[in-house]
Amino acid sequence: MPLLAPLTSGSTLRAGVFLVVGGILLGAYVVLVVGFAQMAADPTVPTAAVVALVAVTAVIALAPVALRPVHALERHAARALLDADVPPEPAPSPNARARGAAWYLLHLATGGIATFAVLGAVPMGVALLVWQLDRGELLRAPLGILAGLPPVLAVPVALVLVTVPAYVVAGLRAVLRRAATTLLGPSAAERIAALEASQRRLAARNRLARELHDTVGHALTITTLQAAAAARAFDRDPAFARSALAAIEETGRAAVADLDRVLGLLRAGEDRQDRDDDAPVRTLADVPALVAEARRAGAEVTLELPEPAALAALAPVTSREAFAVLREAVTNALRHGGRRLAVSVQVGDGGLELRVDNDLATTGRWRRRGAGRGLAGLRERVGLLGGAVRWGPADGGWRLRAHLPDEGVAR
Repeated sequence: MPLLAPLTSGSTLRAGVFLVVGGILLGAYVVLVVGFAQMAADPTVPTAAVVALVAVTAVIALAPVALRPVHALERHAARALLDADVPPEPAPSPNARARGAAWYLLHLATGGIATFAVLGAVPMGVALLVWQLDRGELLRAPLGILAGLPPVLAVPVALVLVTVPAYVVAGLRAVLRRAATTLLGPSAAERIAALEASQRRLAARNRLARELHDTVGHALTITTLQAAAAARAFDRDPAFARSALAAIEETGRAAVADLDRVLGLLRAGEDRQDRDDDAPVRTLADVPALVAEARRAGAEVTLELPEPAALAALAPVTSREAFAVLREAVTNALRHGGRRLAVSVQVGDGGLELRVDNDLATTGRWRRRGAGRGLAGLRERVGLLGGAVRWGPADGGWRLRAHLPDEGVAR
């Protein structure tokens, strides 16, 4: 029965232990206060000595209120003995220390109430029951007016006195569990800050995952195509085969360097993952090299780039992400399309226009194999900059268009 739950639940016993500890601590403070009050009332004790002792004792006695280890111990005790859903330890701050001190004082206050109930009501109830069996003069004085109750009332009153501490402890447990989340956990501002930090770390990990996918995927695509071309030309054109093998070696070395950089960022820890200076350094200035790789792999690529001065005026992040978009688009075109490929970069009003056209669109293969992490990564990249990207079959081929805004471009 719910009404009897406080009497039979183990949670009540655990909470009682927690509260009695608080009551014992409160008792120690009360003893100190009473002792110093008696010393101050004694005319034989010098006032200066009393003041000095009170000052030193106050510093020692109040130190636990502000100590972080005490707050950490309180959090562990609240989790273990109150079954409180206490969040992780908040970051050190004056606000967190103040809330920890408030919890410590609340522990003392509720512990005092519970200890008074246990040490006052239970012995009184037991004494009242004993009084009904042996009406000795030894129990009359402590019982006071209860000694005059008839047995028909004395027994129920005694049972109430014996059981009421369990309900007091259960009620105080509910109060403390509710207060624990507020006083022992992070504040609303700290929760928001932690959530924002988590989002930044997640975004950084996603960015590194995109870079790893793009760089390694591109390198594997180029290497596969070059290896296939070398195998076909091995007997009839050894010079071309050697050139393809050299290109495979160069592409592999670049992929290993990119992989090492990304893994280095992961090992460096989360604190460095969202720094711009840790981002890949390849920009639109590297597009000719990208096209050269595709040509060595057997593709016929046309390239249209604006003047170098126009590219240099772009924000580094825009140029970096634009290169990543082109790299993924070229990789997908080589993997799923034909031999002819057109790449165009134009600086327009407010940003960049990126165009990649493949001469042969194998639509089914693209949808089945290509609509995965690569295209999702493109949408994330462009979306983070406030741009837009679209792709699909057009004019017997496959077309990708992306717009990236840039503050450095005149409007």
